[in-house]
Amino acid sequence: MKIPAILFGAVAAAALLAACGGGGAPALPTNPPPVGGPGNPAVSSSARPAVVGDTFAFSGSSLESDVYTYPVGSPFPSTSTAAKIGENVVVTASADPLGAGGTDFHTTTTTVGTTATRVTTGDSYYSTVSAGSGTSFVLNAQQSVDDSRNSYSWTYTTPQILDELPESAGTSWTNSPAGTYNETDADGATIARTTNADGTYTENDGFPSGPAGLTGFIQKMSFTVNPDGSGAWNIYYLGAPGPTLVSYSAPTAGTISVSVTSPTPTPAPGATGTPAPSTPSLYATPVAWFSPSPKLYQESDAVSTGVTYPASCAVPSAFGTSGNSIAQTITKIDPILGLDEATTTTTYTAQGFGPVCVAMNDVQTYYYDYLNDTVSAAGFANFVGTPQLTKTYTQTLTLQTAGTSIQSEARSTESTAVAPISTALFAADRTSFRMHIARERAQARMAYAKMLFRILAPTLSLGGNR
Repeated sequence: MKIPAILFGAVAAAALLAACGGGGAPALPTNPPPVGGPGNPAVSSSARPAVVGDTFAFSGSSLESDVYTYPVGSPFPSTSTAAKIGENVVVTASADPLGAGGTDFHTTTTTVGTTATRVTTGDSYYSTVSAGSGTSFVLNAQQSVDDSRNSYSWTYTTPQILDELPESAGTSWTNSPAGTYNETDADGATIARTTNADGTYTENDGFPSGPAGLTGFIQKMSFTVNPDGSGAWNIYYLGAPGPTLVSYSAPTAGTISVSVTSPTPTPAPGATGTPAPSTPSLYATPVAWFSPSPKLYQESDAVSTGVTYPASCAVPSAFGTSGNSIAQTITKIDPILGLDEATTTTTYTAQGFGPVCVAMNDVQTYYYDYLNDTVSAAGFANFVGTPQLTKTYTQTLTLQTAGTSIQSEARSTESTAVAPISTALFAADRTSFRMHIARERAQARMAYAKMLFRILAPTLSLGGNR
């Protein structure tokens, strides 16, 4: 049994700080300014600002594939799932309830899959800040609600740079992952995670008590990941005298040690003596799948100019055939979940319009099989240290002429006081995928906690000496 409807859907945001005012205007000029070529280098393609009331429409598709490679044989077939995505964005004057500030881009995202259609709403808050002789376009915070009434929010210790203006070939930067993630689900479950600049994190999850199978026996969980790649996972079962601790060592001599410590029993009524403290039991020694002293988070962002739009973007001819690109590469390691993830996102921008297409490719490699709770403990393959599941996710979104409406033409493309449309697509796409990963992460850890409960149930009673 998995957490019901936890963390799913596509959501998210768009871009921009409000700038100049003005009356109504045609949606788009018939002939956009040319990009590149002698005397007209493509160095500031994302410079058109937006104002409250502007709307933007994007459409595209996604493809997700799962390939299972369990060494004991997989109970699950490999899968490939395609979906169509439509996203409508409107710039609003709403204040940021998360306290980070910025201009609100309200997004409604519809994802049409083979078996269901999901609708999600979100808000992203953007600002511009001076950076040397130019301007940084930054994301301050995001929040969203899916159609199951689960809500999510992300805030950042340092705003995330999404673009540097004017865009120039060779410009590069990086961002810190430091910030907080909070979730409240319709069933009462909560997740609160704080991530540090080096990719380490602490997290506390709470679950409502009730007769929902084994879920009702798990009250809360907490996680800690350390800089050396070691970690601790505490699971609090209903009626147990304390938490069950799953400990993960840092890689040593080519292996990782996974130990389980049951809670120390509570003395039985009338019993003499104090129960001996529980000692760790070595559970598994998987092959080290990451190196000692790991970099848990790495990121690079770089701008290229004079780039031809890929055919897969299907960019409308009104936006031309070439522009600039912003390429972001992120790698992450989660030592507790057994996850190695590599994400590349390329945002293509057109002079005078901002981003016209974003293409994302994400590859997640899971080295621990937390979801395989259909086999016996003796054959459980969760801690082998070799790839158990590889998930590949690709998504492309493109700006459309229909549904995109600009409220004012009287806007300077030179002023550093205004922001570009950038990176509406980029941020929306990233948030959508982040929610998807969060859902899977929650399902995996809950499945593993239930498996441990079945194994450890005899030792979790309220009384008795061992």
